Amino acid sequence: MLFASVLQGLSRLFTLGFLPLILLASSCTLFFLYPQLISSTFTRLPWLPAICLGIAALIAWQFGRSRLVWLSLVLFFILQTIEPHWPASDSLIFARSSFILVMLGWLMLDIDRGFSLRNLIYSFLILGCAGLVAVWLLPLVTAAPMVQQYVVMPSTSWLFTLLPRFYQWYTPSDVMLILISATIACIMLVIRLTNSQVILVLSWLACLVLLAVAEQTLNQVMVCTLAVIIAYAVIRDSFFMAYKDELTGIPSRRALMQKVDTLGRKYTLVMSDIDHFKKFNDTYGHDVGDEVLKLVASKLSKVSGGGQAFRFGGEEFVLLFANKTPEQVLPHIEAIRCLIADYDIALRSQPRPAKKPGGKPQIAAKNKIVNVTSSFGVAQKSKLYRDFNAVMKQADIALYAAKKAGRNCVKVSK
Repeated sequence: MLFASVLQGLSRLFTLGFLPLILLASSCTLFFLYPQLISSTFTRLPWLPAICLGIAALIAWQFGRSRLVWLSLVLFFILQTIEPHWPASDSLIFARSSFILVMLGWLMLDIDRGFSLRNLIYSFLILGCAGLVAVWLLPLVTAAPMVQQYVVMPSTSWLFTLLPRFYQWYTPSDVMLILISATIACIMLVIRLTNSQVILVLSWLACLVLLAVAEQTLNQVMVCTLAVIIAYAVIRDSFFMAYKDELTGIPSRRALMQKVDTLGRKYTLVMSDIDHFKKFNDTYGHDVGDEVLKLVASKLSKVSGGGQAFRFGGEEFVLLFANKTPEQVLPHIEAIRCLIADYDIALRSQPRPAKKPGGKPQIAAKNKIVNVTSSFGVAQKSKLYRDFNAVMKQADIALYAAKKAGRNCVKVSK
């Protein structure tokens, strides 16, 4: 069970991070293959990274992704504090890297809070704290070399021994912050594996390169790419919010209506309904009812024969088979019906009190095993029923016939 969960998490991580990684790798590859072309482009268009970040921040703000808005500001800060824009001293460069690493760690640890006045005050307080941490760490490298030698170096010396080139890229205190933020990144990917979280971790990795490499054009290329990735993450989340059912995770009714426009001359539509679902909800509670809805949706999503499952509303689902007749889809519908009916659902009973009012001990209740069934109504597009709504009405009539026939069966519209 644990192995399956880990495998599922890794698969989801790969799905969310694959395209952003490809974009980052492609942009870096183009930079190294055509450095003069890329450099001349940003020489003519020095404002391009700032415009890209502004668009990404605007999109993220519109959809309430506050962490991605702050990430855009952090990237803009990095862009404006590289040479030749910011010819600063070594101490200020160190304070800058500490500030950026603290901010990235906070963004990976925090949640999206929106942009109310209270949340803005909270965010500015975090900015102030990150600045104070950067100033507090500054003496560890600049004003107090003995502290660096006896406090900071022992905790990170193994990494400098393993990778000597780290001396050229980061200070020992930088490495401490990197290790802390790396731990935060790994923990939060396990606890909260979302699209925004994956983008934040990838941006953190890219920022490590930006802090280590002082090449202005490469920084501009990576910042533009990260801006595109931020906008992509927000648009992807918005798409799933609009077209995926939040409870069950399968496509929603809106996705079904969009799919209708792509259907050809021949298709079969199946209406499905969980039998006695209201009674099940009243008996075991809405929390258990939600789990049943998710279970049935997961089974329906595994339908074979080229079918696609949608949640229509409530306990009703729709299966859509493009270029199929009812005779072709019936074996697949029957297999799904049996799969749902034969699945045992273990309901964990609430623990009873240790003793009755009279003083006799109570025996703990055992888990109860229940089953749910579904009825199916099948209809196809024909010369008589060309419109999608008409086909759906026929499928609904067939579903009603399945209910009258005793439920847990499949009926085809005449």
